[in-house]
Amino acid sequence: MEYSFSKRALNMQRSPLRENAKKNLQLTDGISFSYGYPPTEAFPMQTLRKLSDYIYRNVNPESYLQYGPAEGLPELRDLIKKRLFSHLNLPENRFDNENILITSGATQAMDLVVRILCNEGDQVLCEEQTFSGAVNNIRSYGAVPVPIPMNISEQCVDLHALEKRLMADVHHKIKLMYLIPTFQNPLGTSMSTENRHKLYALAKKYQIVVFEDDPYGELLYSGQEQKKIKYFDDAGLVIYSGSFSKVLAPGIRIGYILTNNEILDKLVLAKQVADSLSNYYWQVMIAEYMKQYDFEGHVKQLQALYKTKLDLMTKKLDEIDPAQLTYIKPHGGYFICCQMNQSIDPSRFYEQLNQSKVSVIPGNIMSVAGVGYEYDFRVNFTKPSLEEISKGIDYIHEALNHASVRGEQFSS
Repeated sequence: MEYSFSKRALNMQRSPLRENAKKNLQLTDGISFSYGYPPTEAFPMQTLRKLSDYIYRNVNPESYLQYGPAEGLPELRDLIKKRLFSHLNLPENRFDNENILITSGATQAMDLVVRILCNEGDQVLCEEQTFSGAVNNIRSYGAVPVPIPMNISEQCVDLHALEKRLMADVHHKIKLMYLIPTFQNPLGTSMSTENRHKLYALAKKYQIVVFEDDPYGELLYSGQEQKKIKYFDDAGLVIYSGSFSKVLAPGIRIGYILTNNEILDKLVLAKQVADSLSNYYWQVMIAEYMKQYDFEGHVKQLQALYKTKLDLMTKKLDEIDPAQLTYIKPHGGYFICCQMNQSIDPSRFYEQLNQSKVSVIPGNIMSVAGVGYEYDFRVNFTKPSLEEISKGIDYIHEALNHASVRGEQFSS
């Protein structure tokens, strides 16, 4: 039979990140810097075992094995909201008309937001290199992801280019800005508080909703914490999205949105259609973790673990001649973005890496346009062991040496 798929289905594309991860999971003798995963030792296994036993012995099973409201477990929603106001320094009195929606990971959060805000042909502004899952989600609804150039020295989208794009939108096709302002994926950059305020001022001036994707924001290893864009939101324009994937475990698929009640009502309707509710067992688990154990202490342990790995990776990268490779040193998060000098032949570089069984994420995979970043690649430092980091960066160094060509030869 010849199937007639919907336009939406035809717009869907395979995620290169997911395909890459699936391929790497089959490798047992290689070194992967391509995952955006936590390591197994990051999971608080003993605490989770104790919590699970406690729940099955002491908590009413109706609260975690039965259907529940699409908004999520009321207790967990309250705990998350209080934590955002205290731990993330959001001014509580400004958000009286805001609430939390529990989602099946931050991926669903983005899906629901695009679903309720964008029609086919509408535009979503993105950093020109960003999370490919979000880009594919935008396209799946027939909307158009529009890349905005980055000002790398400012670690921010180019605010002048952004305003120029907003001013040119005479037909009001721009419905949303999708941004990862803290420890950006794949760049590792982090916008200053001043630039976040300026960006919010532009959103307010042109009445554009901002989706602030913040999966890595709590994983700060050095430097000063910046205020969230949501901090400045006095007009209900910022949809703040967080997740437990990077601070607890990805497999639990629990994320959340903080937004005003008018947007929240539409998101709840969309979620009821999508999956009815997110996993209530894990919602109860997280709520009990926050009440009974030191969740903030767990996050601090992750910060210490990942800082050690980041420090080693940057030390090894610093051994490489800057004439061959430069990189953006992050203050937190999961990733480092590297850029090869144009005296390096990218094809030869990746061929040599494949022979060494080392994998990275090529820059074009994380490019909204799919081109223009042939000399960039992303490496992850949280998943690999210290030994793998040391050996893997040595292999990258060797691959750069192998792929070096004289400028005259390369330009010809």
